[in-house]
Amino acid sequence: MRKFITLRLYFLQLLVSASFNTYAQDSSRTFWDGFFMNTDYSKPFVSEIHSTQCKVELGFNKVESEFDLLEEKSRFQRPMVELHLGFEAPLYASGYGIKGSKKNWGFGLRLPLSIHVLEDMWGPETAPVINTDYRFGAPRFVAIRKISGNRFVKNISFSWIPMFHECTHLGDEITIYRMDEKFPITRINVSYEYTEFQVTLNDPEKSTDNCHSLKLGLVYRLSDRGQGWFSARKNVEITQDINIPTSAYRAEYYVDYQYQRNKGFLANKRCVNIFSLEVRNRLRYGYPLYRKLNGIWETKEMKETMVFCFNFYAGYKFLPNINENSHSVSLLFHAYNGINPYGQLRNYSSYPFFGIALTYEP
Repeated sequence: MRKFITLRLYFLQLLVSASFNTYAQDSSRTFWDGFFMNTDYSKPFVSEIHSTQCKVELGFNKVESEFDLLEEKSRFQRPMVELHLGFEAPLYASGYGIKGSKKNWGFGLRLPLSIHVLEDMWGPETAPVINTDYRFGAPRFVAIRKISGNRFVKNISFSWIPMFHECTHLGDEITIYRMDEKFPITRINVSYEYTEFQVTLNDPEKSTDNCHSLKLGLVYRLSDRGQGWFSARKNVEITQDINIPTSAYRAEYYVDYQYQRNKGFLANKRCVNIFSLEVRNRLRYGYPLYRKLNGIWETKEMKETMVFCFNFYAGYKFLPNINENSHSVSLLFHAYNGINPYGQLRNYSSYPFFGIALTYEP
């Protein structure tokens, strides 16, 4: 931890030093002009799980007995709603990307926050909110390098969140149901801190130009909550003699590819065609699942393991007739398969979701 704090202080020192050097070479601007300036690079791709993009999604997923209180067991029983709410407040920006700047380098600070909600609006017994995830923490450090004269690579950008916190909560009615039915596990406290690093080739920078973009990302857990990613109190949240092993994994990684085009069949500068795919190696938690049959508990043991998850979006981004850096609204088809992306439900494997998504980008 001491080495980690030292690294953060060193990175901050470089940031401040570079800021003064940048403005020393540009007499028309001062260091203070960079505060609360926005940066358009190192933004999340459409397919990033748990990003800071705002989305409203309607589709069908796999209804599990854990949150189907009538236990009807239909694979695609009824539509579900996913709400993704987030923003990244601008704190500082310098160099490339700032109006009037001729620099090939740029860097900045943004403060991200995101909330993700899974709702069952049509369940006859289950209350609408099934699970809610929250993510907040330290500012995101971003940087970009413009590359001139290369036919294929236009730029390379970087993003680093030194420490971020995630916590997740089941809907109250589900927890009460588990307690009333005397589930062996009534609740798992999924709460941890992590650091995340990303590098992107051909960052789209909020441009509508034709672009193939590739992003590599790494998430590494910093904290320990008893079992690693989560904890559970015996005789309170664990009502029977159950041994849950401590997690053996601390990291997950992912690869994102995004293609956008504004020319050709059914595409132009105000109606940009988008294809976005994420392949992420995520951890499936290692605590058992339960179902009561004829008054007897049926146990399904879940072994902790890494699982590849696939998240795909395809559709169109629509822009007003102002300029390409204004706000946009996207209408997209969404398909997902992998472990359940929501905190306390992450020990469910083979979880599908098919639907449509409406996104907003300021």
